[in-house]
Amino acid sequence: MSKQGIARAEVTGAVLCGGVSRRMGTDKGGLMLGEESLVARSVRALSLVSSEVLLSCGSEPKYSELGLRPVLDSCADAGPLAGITASMEACDSEWLAVLACDLPRIVSDVPSALLDHAASLGLDVCMLSSDGQVEPLIAVYRRSCLWSMREAIRLGLRRVDSFHSVPGEDGRSLSVGVLEVAALPRGVRELDVTMNLNTPAEFAVAITLNAETA
Repeated sequence: MSKQGIARAEVTGAVLCGGVSRRMGTDKGGLMLGEESLVARSVRALSLVSSEVLLSCGSEPKYSELGLRPVLDSCADAGPLAGITASMEACDSEWLAVLACDLPRIVSDVPSALLDHAASLGLDVCMLSSDGQVEPLIAVYRRSCLWSMREAIRLGLRRVDSFHSVPGEDGRSLSVGVLEVAALPRGVRELDVTMNLNTPAEFAVAITLNAETA
């Protein structure tokens, strides 16, 4: 249970791994850092704070070797928002903790801190923020967001944060906030937890960092 009282039973994790990885030239979630794939790193970080981890796979299942439940988008070409929405629909928990599949430095302290921050402020959405860059794929979402997510997709909105301005079923505006990386414990801040990989050059840097900290 987190400090603010959110038990693991109230949280489902979702790793977003349905992208086409055009810039990387290969499926980046399956890239190996040491003996662990990138997607497995995000799974590990979420497994410590949630009762189940889902794989948001886009249009078709993947990573069956992980033994996790795949979730497919119900709406094509809607990007990560479709994956987050489908994952929320596939679970019964109050909270959905989301991570992208290309975060080589991510640790469980991050979703744990996001959950604590969201609970303490009564937020519906809490995203990590670093140097003014907000990370909607390193975030937690309350079930109260689901109506707005569905409406955003129905309206043809595709930005992952487009549902933030769509009122909920009861007409209430969603409460959206951020947790600054600077607020994380020093040891976590120094990991560069927001690092994400899109190109072979970035992956080469991650390999070097991983070797230095192994």
